[in-house]
Amino acid sequence: MTAPQPNASGISIRGVTKRYGSTIALNGVDLDIRPGEVLGIAGPNGAGKSTLIRIIAGEERPDGGELTFDGNPWSPTVDWHAVAVVHQEPQLFPNLTVAQNVLVGREGTGSGKPRLGAADARVMDALGIGHLKDRLLAECSLATQQRTEIARAVARDSRVFLFDEPNSALTADESDELFREMHKIAAAGRIVLLVTHRLGDLVQHCKRVAVVRDGRVRTMLEGESLTEDGLARQLVTDSGTVHGDGDKRNPAAPSSSGLLFSVCDWTHRKAFRGIELDGKAGEIIALVGVEGSGSRELLRSLAGLERCNGTVEISGLSGDVALRQCTAYVPATRQLSLYSNFSVGENLLVRLGYPEIAGFGLMLRKRKMREMAAAAVSRFLVKTRTTTQEIRSLSGGNQQKVAIAQALHCAPKLLLLEEPTRGVDIHSKAEIYRLLRDYADQGNTVVIFCTEVLEVYEAADRVHVVADGAMAPSLRIADYAQVEQLATDITRLEQESRKGEAA
Repeated sequence: MTAPQPNASGISIRGVTKRYGSTIALNGVDLDIRPGEVLGIAGPNGAGKSTLIRIIAGEERPDGGELTFDGNPWSPTVDWHAVAVVHQEPQLFPNLTVAQNVLVGREGTGSGKPRLGAADARVMDALGIGHLKDRLLAECSLATQQRTEIARAVARDSRVFLFDEPNSALTADESDELFREMHKIAAAGRIVLLVTHRLGDLVQHCKRVAVVRDGRVRTMLEGESLTEDGLARQLVTDSGTVHGDGDKRNPAAPSSSGLLFSVCDWTHRKAFRGIELDGKAGEIIALVGVEGSGSRELLRSLAGLERCNGTVEISGLSGDVALRQCTAYVPATRQLSLYSNFSVGENLLVRLGYPEIAGFGLMLRKRKMREMAAAAVSRFLVKTRTTTQEIRSLSGGNQQKVAIAQALHCAPKLLLLEEPTRGVDIHSKAEIYRLLRDYADQGNTVVIFCTEVLEVYEAADRVHVVADGAMAPSLRIADYAQVEQLATDITRLEQESRKGEAA
């Protein structure tokens, strides 16, 4: 790619490099970011996108190269206040309220405590969190936390707005509202950068998209060349095909004719009631529903994290014993699964008990642990130089594989995952789907909570729609030739459930 010409207005990046030990995160990035537009950044996991975001935000120092802002050298100690960042994993304070989190960073703007202004209230209302302003963030859902971080960024009087996978936990309507706010910011002459794996969002909302691979901007797509197919071709570097509808598997019937798990009259005090659900060995079952539908709480209840009444049986065991001994759960937020101060190997083995890794006198068998970690890296397709590498140095997709591997090491009969590929690129998604399919084929059942119909279509055997605390009969994925047909039926079931509740 030809290097862009220096840009006096906006941010100019020339030859920026960044290393973490022997890992090259950025390898000579050249990029101009103009005011008044939404610039997209696309690239596979590990390409350097998040590192670039952190450098622009002043959270990391580059090892080499130059950044200028409106023609002047960029200074993170002076210019940091001009940048607002929405991170993929919310960077918030759970002990503060939603409103207090929105005001974080503006404490020094007056003599007293900062208060919500009319502009803050408008942004919060637009993002659907105005009514939650006095609620502690720790009591809020992941989607509310993400909307809170978005509100904090949008409400700031900043010149530069950086969005890193901002809508990975938002519904379609919430995403539409986010993009409306994003375009308002750009129209006001601000700089807006959008990093996302959702190719449709890049095509719909960006005039230009920079494709980053191996720490460099490889091409800039705009105009007629900016299409989902064009982006997908640029992102695929190790094969000639793109994982998508054309590669969709034809799922076989579950290998076992008997049930592996079942819940009967499963009732939560707030979120859902009277749920009847079962699953066979070899099945992947998806649950879908908007925030507040009860679908996320239903998945968590199967892991014993939400107290319910009713009966549950898993692999011949019942009640709390079944939930405790037969299940493993992977939350949507990787930070809740991984220990950032641990290595890759330590994170892979962290859920194992002493009998598996201890020897005489309960001393840890370090050699065996190294061998187990190395085997897990190979089995779960984790891309890392060594098992002693810090977990936080891995890309988001590889961190997610480690989080899933943790759970699979416990050999659960019922594996439960929230949004298993949130913020993950198309190649890592395909690898994670293959891991889940292989695990189900070993005589286990997998239940996933999804917010994207495409994930349901590519990963699951059947799907249940949950709306207003009730669950609709399942849809068999093999009955649908196109994902659009499945999306239509899911939407219909949600609407019918809401109408029935109103009646």
